[in-house]
Amino acid sequence: MKRADSLLSPLIKNLGLEDSVRAGRIKKEWAAIFEKPVSLHMSPASLREGELLINVDSPVWLQQLNFYKDTIIKKLNGFGIKTVRFKMGRVLPEKREEQAIPKIRRLTADEHSYIDGTISPVPDQELRDNIKKAMEKSMSFKR
Repeated sequence: MKRADSLLSPLIKNLGLEDSVRAGRIKKEWAAIFEKPVSLHMSPASLREGELLINVDSPVWLQQLNFYKDTIIKKLNGFGIKTVRFKMGRVLPEKREEQAIPKIRRLTADEHSYIDGTISPVPDQELRDNIKKAMEKSMSFKR
């Protein structure tokens, strides 16, 4: 029985998808290839014939990364990258476990009492309602 990669490799090559597949692997492993804070300020944009175009989020980082171009190419050599180019652009945020949807909990009677005591001096009813709603929402997230 043949392995799947031995069957897929010729197909990917015939369809001209090699660069796209390599770019996908690079994006997936980006945070492991480059440590923070560097990985937070640049992300791969596109790959074509061994040249990786990298988006950078600020002019300062763009200038700094140009000094480390050779080091960056060495780190990406295993992906067939021969050259890199930098441009100002949108940097995709890292996927983090902490960025999961926050958990919401019910407020205790003491917390409701605290909120009511805090907003009671506010004379305007609409403002008081808005403050109450904001405090309840803020306090209901688990931290």
